[in-house]
Amino acid sequence: MAEAQTNPLPSGYDDKFVDVVEDDLLCPICQLPLKEAVQTGECGHRFCRRCLEQHFMRQERDGQEPKCPLDNIVLNRDKDIFPDKATQRKILSFIIHCPRDGCQWTGELRAKEDVFPDKATRRKIFSFVIHCPRDGCQWTGELRAKEDHENDCQRFPVNCPNGCGESIPREEMCLHTEDKCPLAPLPCPYADMGCTKKVLQDDIDSHVESEMRLHLDLACVKLRDTEEGLRNTKQLVKKLEERIDALENKTGVFLRKIRGFDEILQQAKTGYEDEIKSAPFYTSEFGYKVRMSLNPNGVGKGENTHLSIFIYIMKGDYDSILQWPFRKRVTFTLIEPKENPEDRNNISSIVVNLNEDEWNAKPRTEENSVGWGFSKFVSHDKLMKSGYILDDTIFIEARIV
Repeated sequence: MAEAQTNPLPSGYDDKFVDVVEDDLLCPICQLPLKEAVQTGECGHRFCRRCLEQHFMRQERDGQEPKCPLDNIVLNRDKDIFPDKATQRKILSFIIHCPRDGCQWTGELRAKEDVFPDKATRRKIFSFVIHCPRDGCQWTGELRAKEDHENDCQRFPVNCPNGCGESIPREEMCLHTEDKCPLAPLPCPYADMGCTKKVLQDDIDSHVESEMRLHLDLACVKLRDTEEGLRNTKQLVKKLEERIDALENKTGVFLRKIRGFDEILQQAKTGYEDEIKSAPFYTSEFGYKVRMSLNPNGVGKGENTHLSIFIYIMKGDYDSILQWPFRKRVTFTLIEPKENPEDRNNISSIVVNLNEDEWNAKPRTEENSVGWGFSKFVSHDKLMKSGYILDDTIFIEARIV
């Protein structure tokens, strides 16, 4: 308090406030409302910037460290003093009387220097709170902020950038320019087929008619790609089913269910897919690794007349502890799909080769290049006429003992 009394020039605001200023907004040094308020980081006290600077200057002249005037906590002038902008804004918003005798003006402290009646009235009007004039917008604010708000208001009407003459709320402009504007270029109706051209809405019919040949070619390509993708998907499904069968089967008995056999046979006759390879499987838990190969249109002596079938020896995890050459007996069986096993007229053929040969030697590559089996396993005539195909599906078993 003594320092405040010895200060010949008050640092705080000495204006005539309409309402009483709270004590916590008064500077402890000059006892006036805070001007350019600062706050100490250590103890949190507020002072006028100039009052605190003068206090520090007096301490320095006396050879003392900078300390808070209220609790003598040592302060670092560069690190512990911060501008209190929130308090400054609050004080500047307080209403004061004009300091000139006879003037009836009152207004915010921040407007003190503009006390002419016309400016005061204008500022007062501009401070009135209004609603946004656009239906659906919930904004309210001071009149002075109206123009800034309209630059961002989503309900504010703006002219269509395509020049169609319509005025559309800002938030609806994208929908207008994409779907409703008569001057907006739209994707061709055949865009999904690959046409990349965009035309005005009124010109779509003319475009479709003039580019009919292009659209037909694109549709043919799309159809061909779709058929190719469908075929690849079917093949992938088959391979996944075969892989599941192989992972689940380590008993030496492998059952192959081949769906869509009629299409498979037709493709094989055209040379598109003349061999169907099964997923690898083991003859037992720690046995030989093998796979089955099926030629729907036959090979060798059975080409174009028979279903051919072979077994291939593959490099496995346990080859180093197995006996070589491979001397297991392999029985291929085409199963007649009847519920009662005793009523089935299955067709079986047994692979018997006890000599050491290229097909049953220990594999040195991923698999032996030669398989062993039957080029004339089942004739096409017997396969088609004797009930071995049910719902376009056949069942073939490989039993290895």
